[in-house]
Amino acid sequence: MSPLHRLKLVPSSPWRTPWQADTLAGALLATCARTHGPQFLRDKLIEPMLAGQPPFVLSDALPGDLLPFPIHLRLHRYPDGTNLKAVKRARWLAPDDFSRARGGIPPPAEALLPDSAVFRDETRQHNTLSRLTDTSARDADDDSHSAIGIFQKADTLLLQSGEPKSLTLLFRFASPDAGNLLLDLLHELSLTGFGADISTGRGQFDLPSDPTPAPELDTPPANANAVVSLSTFQPGPHDPTSGYWDAFPKFGKLGPDHALENLQVFKNTLILFRPGAVFHTNRSSPFLGHAVNTESLFPPDVVRSLLARNLRIIHPAFGLMVPLQLGEPK
Repeated sequence: MSPLHRLKLVPSSPWRTPWQADTLAGALLATCARTHGPQFLRDKLIEPMLAGQPPFVLSDALPGDLLPFPIHLRLHRYPDGTNLKAVKRARWLAPDDFSRARGGIPPPAEALLPDSAVFRDETRQHNTLSRLTDTSARDADDDSHSAIGIFQKADTLLLQSGEPKSLTLLFRFASPDAGNLLLDLLHELSLTGFGADISTGRGQFDLPSDPTPAPELDTPPANANAVVSLSTFQPGPHDPTSGYWDAFPKFGKLGPDHALENLQVFKNTLILFRPGAVFHTNRSSPFLGHAVNTESLFPPDVVRSLLARNLRIIHPAFGLMVPLQLGEPK
């Protein structure tokens, strides 16, 4: 794997889908299918990922220059009087505090940033339209059986000061060709947008500059004996198991290009780890995780339908890692 690189993404609209590494990688695979065709996608991306050799591995798109709060620091004994709820809610650190944390020095409590210090959610109300009348309301005595009502969706925006407000994508690639392919796919994705409701202008972003190296994150601290994840990911069967993490369920679904008539489009529930997960390891791993295969993602009837159409859907759940110094496992 190449040294670590960073790329700035500048949102030009709010978004409705979190910029998580696995979701972003999935969007890039769908973009690859659209621009290069299914055989290219299978040969260049799907098969290497299933073999545990991903052509590229991404971080989550991180807010500004901030980096994930390493989960093991929640167990640090902060001074009496520290707001422990603030420690529990911590999600982000400034680069200098993250660097010290990687070297085994816990950041002060006032340096811990929750999501609410970085993102703002704005809830918007929407009307459900009748498929019979194409109206958004009906009289109380209307005997239509269409479901009419009001529902809410949340838009997310950055709270950074200054302009332009940006997200940072960190990544490694297996070869120069893979790196060029990644940048081409990101450019193509920027033309359409990322995530839900791109047709109404959500998830739009620009790529104002070329990638730059991030050597400060690649350089291991003294006595490094662990790694910390910069991504939302799922450990693979051969990954380390001693560590600290924050797990959550993800209820994914098939993209719009693969909707299956009369079959559910939801994936099986996946348990993923948030950025900041820490694992003891004696080797400096550039990434952990794996690609979840079709058979593990869907019920048997959906798997049969997909394979009959020669479709192999994967969930790329790789995590970008940087070295960290951690005490011995207890």
